[in-house]
Amino acid sequence: MTTSRTALLTLIVAIVLAVPLRVHSQEVDVTVKVNYETIPTTNKDLLQNFENDVKGYLTGFNWGGGDASEKVRCTIDIFVQSVTGDNKYTAQVFIGSKRPKFRTDQNTGVLRLFDESWEFTYLRERPITHNPYYFSDLASFLDFYMYIIMGYDYDTYDELSGTELFKQAAAIANLGQSSGQKSWQLATTIFSRTQLVTEVLDPRYEPVRRAIWKYHYCGIDSLTLNPARAYDNILSALESIGRVRKTADPRSLVIKSFFDAKYLEIAEIFRTYPDPEIYQRLVQIDPTNQKTYDEYRMKRGK
Repeated sequence: MTTSRTALLTLIVAIVLAVPLRVHSQEVDVTVKVNYETIPTTNKDLLQNFENDVKGYLTGFNWGGGDASEKVRCTIDIFVQSVTGDNKYTAQVFIGSKRPKFRTDQNTGVLRLFDESWEFTYLRERPITHNPYYFSDLASFLDFYMYIIMGYDYDTYDELSGTELFKQAAAIANLGQSSGQKSWQLATTIFSRTQLVTEVLDPRYEPVRRAIWKYHYCGIDSLTLNPARAYDNILSALESIGRVRKTADPRSLVIKSFFDAKYLEIAEIFRTYPDPEIYQRLVQIDPTNQKTYDEYRMKRGK
């Protein structure tokens, strides 16, 4: 091999190693908590292993299909509400996820969802099994949210890279609709899993997904490297979402879920922003959280 060719290969390797890469995780770092204080004592005994079974299922499957170099961090809090039959329950569930900010020891929230209506069947002696072609009111619910969590996580690092994971979530939602179970149907007044994933894959909401990538990868991850450019990218991302909001259904879950996860972070980020009118701009983009932005504007004025 010639000296010049060796030098070229050395340079290429050096460039590759210098570029920070995100290798998607096949695993999750999940915290599962189950609260079943509101149900009869007999049923509490039947649910004693439920928390461990759910966590074991979620951590035992390769959701993302990649290398396990960095686990996706998420939380699932299950509040069992009632017993509706033999081994049948209803629950409300909080789903949250976060990921690291580049070159810091801090995290940024990615997803905060509250599902108010989960109906499931659980037998402690029956293992939870993964079958993408069969609807299970227990496994399919967990599968759906793991694909949603992973899809959103991927979207924050690479533009629209969560699409295939969202498609898997959509396939589960279709099975759920076909099952006839009420909580999987499209809804007009409450949170709907099917509505969420339908919007995520709707081309009309693609600018929101692109903005999620820009907000995180070009904004949050750059705050310690180039604050001025990071602020510009964050504002550009928020304004893109604001433009979609003006023409979207007021009940849009994609837009709501973004601001539910981000509004406090957004308010905090701009505390030292040079433009004193920034919080008025944020209210125009996200009027739902005006109270918080007004509070931060007042703090800034002191």
